[in-house]
Amino acid sequence: DGLLDTTYLTTSIPAPVNTAIYIEDLTGVNCSNCPKAADKIKEITAANPDHTIALGVYPWSLTGLTAPWPGFDTLNTNEADDIFNNVYNSPSAIPCGGVNRKLFSGETILSISYNKWAGYADLIKVTECPVIITGTILKYDDVTRKARIRAKVVFPKSYTPSLNLSVFLIEDNILSKQHMPDGTKKDDYVHNHALRKAITPFNGVTLKIDAGTNGNYEAGRVFEKDFEVTLSSKWKDTECGIIILANRYEAGNKEVVQAAHIELK
Repeated sequence: DGLLDTTYLTTSIPAPVNTAIYIEDLTGVNCSNCPKAADKIKEITAANPDHTIALGVYPWSLTGLTAPWPGFDTLNTNEADDIFNNVYNSPSAIPCGGVNRKLFSGETILSISYNKWAGYADLIKVTECPVIITGTILKYDDVTRKARIRAKVVFPKSYTPSLNLSVFLIEDNILSKQHMPDGTKKDDYVHNHALRKAITPFNGVTLKIDAGTNGNYEAGRVFEKDFEVTLSSKWKDTECGIIILANRYEAGNKEVVQAAHIELK
């Protein structure tokens, strides 16, 4: 049976909702300050339960800070490198990251210090977002480890800029070695929301009403798209989840206008 890929107009238009806080944490296992950024995400999540989504981005770049430890799980992915280089323009140091990939007033780049994340998260969470995202796990096969996911995007109001749909697979509670702030190396550090796989291209697939139209979504416009992903045998399916983004992807704007998270199981 084929994967659904459709767009239509609905007359039962939902009320707009506020924007979820979406933090991309550019991190590495040999970066001693990176656990401080992870702790900051825990604080922001505790203050904003059910409204905070995070992605641990483990690039191959900055090898001295990011190279995997021999004998331990490799968290680095090419997709993380794509995000690091193409969204964030290859920062020279980590930890850093973005809050909804937004260029905030007074900042010159998207990658900002983790000390600033909470303040910007407070700005994001009170803004109305242009879309509503619903994610559903249609099925998951424990034997083949294949999952089918449906992403539904609804526009409560008309919206002009073109948006992409990005879908990522993450894993929580990964025990792996980490360089700690006190200089020690911790073999059983808990890594959360690590990007394991980009199910779409890292920058997403464009939501198009038709071949000749970019953006210009009407109020009540709906997109529904199915995706499939097969989990590696190394990943614990009970700890995996799916992140769905509606994001811009232009030279001067990479903003994530809404994010959603669903558990795989």
